[in-house]
Amino acid sequence: MIKIIRSKALLVSVLAAILVFAGCTGGPKPTPAIPGPGTTPTTTQPTTASPTGQPANDAPRPRAKGAYISGTSAGDAETLNWILAADSASFGYVGNTMDSLATYDNQFNVQLRHLARPIQVSDDGLVYTITIRDDLKWTGGTRVTAEDYVYTLKNLMFSDWLNYTYKSDWQEEVDGKEVFVEPKVVNDTTFTITRKTVAPEFADNALYSLTPYPRHIAQKYEGNVKAFTEAEEFNKLTYTGNLGTYKFVDWIRNDKFVADRNPDFYLGQKDGSPYFEKTTIKLFGSPAARMGALEAGDITSTGIDPPQVAKFKKLPSVNVYTTPTTGYLMLSFNLRANGWEGLKDKSVRQALAMSISKDTLIQSILLGFGEPAFSFIPRPSPWYSDAGLSKYGVEPLYDKNKAKQMLAAAGFGAKKDDNTFEVKAKDGKQLKLTIATNSGNKERESVAFLVKQELSDLGIEVELKLVPWPTLLGKYLRNKVPGADQQPQFNNGAKAVSEEPWDLMVMGFSTNPVSPSGQEVFFNTDGGLNFNGFSNPAVDALFKRAKSAEAIKPENRKAIYAELSRIMSEEMPVDFLAFQAANSGFQKNVKGIEPGINMGWNGHLWFFAD
Repeated sequence: MIKIIRSKALLVSVLAAILVFAGCTGGPKPTPAIPGPGTTPTTTQPTTASPTGQPANDAPRPRAKGAYISGTSAGDAETLNWILAADSASFGYVGNTMDSLATYDNQFNVQLRHLARPIQVSDDGLVYTITIRDDLKWTGGTRVTAEDYVYTLKNLMFSDWLNYTYKSDWQEEVDGKEVFVEPKVVNDTTFTITRKTVAPEFADNALYSLTPYPRHIAQKYEGNVKAFTEAEEFNKLTYTGNLGTYKFVDWIRNDKFVADRNPDFYLGQKDGSPYFEKTTIKLFGSPAARMGALEAGDITSTGIDPPQVAKFKKLPSVNVYTTPTTGYLMLSFNLRANGWEGLKDKSVRQALAMSISKDTLIQSILLGFGEPAFSFIPRPSPWYSDAGLSKYGVEPLYDKNKAKQMLAAAGFGAKKDDNTFEVKAKDGKQLKLTIATNSGNKERESVAFLVKQELSDLGIEVELKLVPWPTLLGKYLRNKVPGADQQPQFNNGAKAVSEEPWDLMVMGFSTNPVSPSGQEVFFNTDGGLNFNGFSNPAVDALFKRAKSAEAIKPENRKAIYAELSRIMSEEMPVDFLAFQAANSGFQKNVKGIEPGINMGWNGHLWFFAD
């Protein structure tokens, strides 16, 4: 699954599983790197502030007991020193011991965590006032103050010596230069961040995930990368105080991460949470092994692969929850010079999309766990709009006869004597295309085979290229201008081409339902991950408007995203195929779960039934 380089994208599946199954409620920033193949995002970020998420009733609280064990086969963390991390597992582990400023419920409402009140934004959209709780403490009782946050931003995250991965979230372009926003301490619990340009989604993309380092400890290592990297306090999380649900106990690489209940947890002072005495993230070598552990009762929860869902739903000891995700499958069209010439005509792209059944894909490959996609904004998003969407690939726009007619009209075929249409290349020979995807990802391989089958009905011969993920990245996605002195990048301009030619490619992307403007990295003319060469001035302008002062008003932003979705569904830079659903299995004695797109948001309130 390709992920947006800027951290506007959502947590990938590893972090999602950790957040949901380990019951943590927040944590530092997720990775914006391009991870390995086959990952599927399952969590999201919402926008408007609401209360802290504590239950409103006065029912008796559960007593803390038992060990919660989540299972994953997605890989181990790199580090517990989170500012150095570039992988989702690292952030997930740390997130068990430290919350961030806010998290999000399943309805996209912001749930305050370290925030004492919602972030205040000035009328001009340039000044953000952040007020933290006054009961946050580092280990040893030192109070967490606004100075810790500002120090973390200015001296660590913005510094040259640490080279923080997500600096771009805290930068803006002013007079052609990238400059950092300006944090400033107001008092012990309040600090401001001042921008010079408006960014309507700045809080969603950056602020809510902010977590500080203790200034009194970090100062000892400032400027010394080696010392900071090796600092025991940061690598063993001994500084986290009452900031999170659990206290670090042990991390055995490639085996497990273990943490004990934090009796000082800042939210727990009112409700007694968390309600598990211990939480463990257990690594397994394969999906079969972790699902077998759930069936045997050896672990508390794990993800369930679609072919196994029916089996697990029949088990008397397991509950299976099916929830929407933020990951979508899509078929990319190579619009660069080494792709088939016909793909540059949107009517040809529409005809191909009209020939590929999204319902068949969802039922036969996703086994029903998904829904058709027509843009990069999923239905649960507050910005989703159905108005004007061109819904290619579902009835009535799943029509192979009409597709043949459209291809013939574009110069790739002709009308026969019986009034039917025949698809041919311009030289009269059989039209031949190539489709590539990463080998080993059975889901994407199956989609590629389905596309091959569907297009063969049009008379198009499709050659499958199943290649290793590193090869796909290096030789198919990265590109450069022939003969130019360039390093291959994912977008080296309109004249750049990949080393290996291709026509179609099955990929998986993730989106942010609350701040979808981050998708510009894929679809803006100059987008850093625009590997297929799509360019449309109207799309570029709409992405720009989504980040302007105009978009501060929700009604304006919704109209912008509706128009962007409409154009994308018509222009078809890619064939948006399906948004996937996730299946999570839990032992039935786990209570307090609220199934949804971000179902781990209230994990500190989960408990084992007596």
